[in-house]
Amino acid sequence: MNSKPYERVQIFSGGGSRFGYYLGSYAALVDHKLTPDMIIGTCGGSLSAYLVQLVPHPEDLHQLMCSETLYRVIRAIRHVAPHEAGRRLKTRYMTQALKRWRLSRQKQKIRQQHKADSLEGLLDELQTLAMFRIENEQQWLDALSDFSTRNFSILNNEVSARDDAGSRDKDGGRHIAPEIAIIASRLYSNPMASGVSTTAFDNNVQPNVQLQELLFAPPRLADYVAKMNGGSIESPAYALANGRIQQAVNVLSQQNIEVAVRASMADMYYLPPTHIDRLGWCLGGVINLTPIELACRLGNTVFAESKSGYDSWLAAPAIQRVFGFDPNERLVQVHDYDPMLQLSQVDSAAYKANHKTQLHEVQLHWLPFADNAKQLAGQNVQKRFNIKQMTVELIHADYAGFVQQMQAQWQYGYQRTVDYIQQHKL
Repeated sequence: MNSKPYERVQIFSGGGSRFGYYLGSYAALVDHKLTPDMIIGTCGGSLSAYLVQLVPHPEDLHQLMCSETLYRVIRAIRHVAPHEAGRRLKTRYMTQALKRWRLSRQKQKIRQQHKADSLEGLLDELQTLAMFRIENEQQWLDALSDFSTRNFSILNNEVSARDDAGSRDKDGGRHIAPEIAIIASRLYSNPMASGVSTTAFDNNVQPNVQLQELLFAPPRLADYVAKMNGGSIESPAYALANGRIQQAVNVLSQQNIEVAVRASMADMYYLPPTHIDRLGWCLGGVINLTPIELACRLGNTVFAESKSGYDSWLAAPAIQRVFGFDPNERLVQVHDYDPMLQLSQVDSAAYKANHKTQLHEVQLHWLPFADNAKQLAGQNVQKRFNIKQMTVELIHADYAGFVQQMQAQWQYGYQRTVDYIQQHKL
C-alpha cells in the first residue's frame, strides 16, 4: 500500500527571470503522461508554480505565458530610480556588497556579525539595500488571476470541482491541476527572548535574529505533515547555518498563494521583505532552494533540476550574510542526496521499518538545466550596472521581445525534458 500522498512531484527551484523554462518542462511531462500532481516552487519558480495552478493545461499555459497580462506583471518589477536613491545609499550598495564578500571568507566574523545583528538593523539593511521594487505591490498578481478567470473559466471550474482525494488524470487531461506548495522564510528575534522553544547552537553562538523556513502547503500536504514525525519537519539548512536558522519548518495551510509567491520571491538585496500577518517580515525561498528531501518524502517519482554553483562575488556572500550558510555547500548536499543513504544513517529501527519501502521506491530524476544561464543568455530581463548612477538597472524588452524570450525559455525547458524522458525511457 502506497503511503505517500503524491505520485509525482516536480520542483521549480529558482530560475529568476528565466522562470519560463519550468513551464516548458512541466508541459513536456504532461505531454508524455508524466503529469506531476505536486509542484514545489521557490523564488522565481514560485511564480511558475502559480501560473500552473491558474492554467494547468499546456496549451492554455503557453497562452498565459505569452500574454500582455504577464508582460505587465513582469514589467512591474523595476529598479530603484535615481531620485529614490541618494548619494549615500548608492555608496552603500557598493560598500555593503564588498563587506559581504569579505565576511564570506571568514566564518568566524560571519558568526560575530550574526550575533551582533538586531531584527531592526537587519530588516533595515534588507529593505534599504534591495535593488528592485514592485509597482502596485498589493494587487501585483491580481491581473493574472483575473486573466485566467476571464479566458479559462471552464477549465478553472473543472479544476475546482476535483474531489478532495485529488483524482488523477493518467493521460494528462485538461481537468487536473497539480497541487502547489511554496517555500519562503521569515525573520524574527531570538526565540529565547520571546518564549519560543529553541535548540542549542553551534559554537555557543546566540544570534539576536533568526530565520525560519516556511512551507505554504495545500490542505492535503499540511495534513500529511501533521501526521508524520510528530507533525514537524526539519529545515535542511539548519545544520549548516550555525544557529541562524530555526530547526523546525513552519508548515502553513495555504490560504493566499499570491502572498506566498511574493514572500518566496523576496530574496535578499533584490526585493525587500514583505510583511504577512501573524508571521512578520518574510523573505525568499533561497533558505531551501531545492527541497529535495521534502520532495522524496512526498512522491514516488521526483523531477528536480541540476543547478550550477553560486557565484562567489555576489550571490554566495549575500546568502551567507543573511542565512548563515554557504549555498554551494548546500548545493553539493542536494546533488549528492540519496534517499536510501539517508535511511541508513537513521538510528531508529522503527523508522527504518516504516519508511524503507517508500524511500527505496523513489525514482529521482535530475533534469539537465545547469547551463540555463548560458543557453538562455539574453532571453530574460537584463541587468546593467550604471556607473554614473551607481545602481543596477533592469532592462525590460518590449512586448514582442518578451514573447520571444518566453518562447525561448519554454522551448529550452520542453526540449531538455523530452530528451531526458527519451534517454531514460520513462
